[in-house]
Amino acid sequence: MAIKKAYIDIADGQIHYRCVAGDGVALIFLHRTPASSATFEQMMISMAGDRPMYALDTPGFGGSFEPPGWPSVTDYRNWLIEAIDGLNIEAFHLFGHHTGTHLATEIAASLTDRTRSLMLNGVAYLTANEREQFRGMVADAVLPDADGRYLSETWQVIRGLFAEFDPELVHREFVGAMRAMQGRDQAFAAIWDQDYPAVMAKVVCPMFVMSAEDDFFVPYMERVKETHPETRIALLGPAKVASPELGTDESVRVVREFLADVESA
Repeated sequence: MAIKKAYIDIADGQIHYRCVAGDGVALIFLHRTPASSATFEQMMISMAGDRPMYALDTPGFGGSFEPPGWPSVTDYRNWLIEAIDGLNIEAFHLFGHHTGTHLATEIAASLTDRTRSLMLNGVAYLTANEREQFRGMVADAVLPDADGRYLSETWQVIRGLFAEFDPELVHREFVGAMRAMQGRDQAFAAIWDQDYPAVMAKVVCPMFVMSAEDDFFVPYMERVKETHPETRIALLGPAKVASPELGTDESVRVVREFLADVESA
């Protein structure tokens, strides 16, 4: 089954998305920085026929519009909700990856009557002090220079995100970084300002938190479990920040198992 690409108009611009048709409650994917909805193509192909699936490009990434200034997490949330409404998606499950976990949790906390479950891969469940530490550790995007050194410097940063060199994956992430030089800094600034534990506390649907065993944020899974003991936890195989692509089969398996349990309850 082919993945369709399209745009949905919202008041401030257009949201680009990928989708696969199906029956039942929809599954919505939200991607990491600086990638795009392409992150989830392999999962969507593997799960084709399960249900309707949508993967949205966050504003500032992929084919979506460029937001001005410094959007807040609630700005991103509202744009994505407007796109979901425009697509006539009433009830849905959410799957967020890294930056997408912050946005998915905001949506789930806001649309409690429509969100059937929340799946999060790579959760930065941080204190205020830890957020400030991460803000200082994550360098700003490398800007263009006359002799093109920024291309090599960005390539090295992107290459370092993956344990092994996968040419196709690193190239796609690099292209995402080149497209989202402004969007990358905007999104990171927004999530470091977000009080994520306070937002998660408002979520009422079943939650599933997972992480690659070598992901940056794997230490925070147990912190989520301590605060939200009802949350399902899963440690996935090594993939660093690329579980949807490098661990597709395992990701699909655990998602299917969780959704089956949620929908049979």
